[in-house]
Amino acid sequence: MTQTKESGAGPSTKASWSVLVIYEDDAACDRAVGFCDQLVDRFWAKCDFEVSWWPFALLKETVSAKEAALKASGADLILFSTTPEGDFPLAVKAWIETWPKKRCGREGLLIGLMGSAAAPADQEGQKHHCLRNAAHHGAMDYLTQVPQDIALAIPNSLDSYTQRADQVTSLLDDILHQHLPPPSLSS
Repeated sequence: MTQTKESGAGPSTKASWSVLVIYEDDAACDRAVGFCDQLVDRFWAKCDFEVSWWPFALLKETVSAKEAALKASGADLILFSTTPEGDFPLAVKAWIETWPKKRCGREGLLIGLMGSAAAPADQEGQKHHCLRNAAHHGAMDYLTQVPQDIALAIPNSLDSYTQRADQVTSLLDDILHQHLPPPSLSS
């Protein structure tokens, strides 16, 4: 289940963000939709979003779980929408352990959206602990709300090095277009 929001005519200069939403039930899905609406409202001018929706039930199926893990390994933002009580079902917990190591240090955000907005945010249960560990193992930031900014690369990260390597600065351009005489063969 994938929905893509793209801008109008012409090529986009906006960053493209892949968002993976994992949700427990219908109420959690509704909270995730509200979160995604806030995300789009805040960052639509800077980013295009490709959102993929995965209920817990699909993570219990082998083929779906593998596909979701592949998406998680490359997602810019992973959102878990669930109730704060208890622990994740065993199949979901097993799935959470599969994808962080496949990210290979790639930047990203893991967001734990637990319960309603009225629920206390300072309650740290088993689910928060599990998601914090997954974020740590995947070299991701762990948040519980819409971030203030998502477009900033982390300095000295693999993504920032790749981005800088693709840039041709004026100095590099001068070096690349410098016309030097061929070396002399006489000694």
